[in-house]
Amino acid sequence: MPVVRLPSNGTVFERATPAIPGFADMMPGLGIESLQKMGTKFLMCANALGGWVLELEARGKGKAADVEKDLKANLLPGVTIVPAMVIAIDKAQEAGIKYNRQ
Repeated sequence: MPVVRLPSNGTVFERATPAIPGFADMMPGLGIESLQKMGTKFLMCANALGGWVLELEARGKGKAADVEKDLKANLLPGVTIVPAMVIAIDKAQEAGIKYNRQ
């Protein structure tokens, strides 16, 4: 089965959402795009991406190489693929960035 190539509509989190009325003057619209403008960096783990590639291939969505190419071509702008998220978090912490997983 060939890879289905539909135009990407991004994600509901990509564009800014309207500010919460009571906080409109204190808080900008939330969304990946707004956060990137404020300096936030978004990372994609290559290991996780590889897992999704294999999962999608197993579901008959296409050959692994084609699925991977398609997924990489449709990442949101400004997303950086890192070899392993664990290493990226470790390096960020060494640089003084705190990681707080909720």
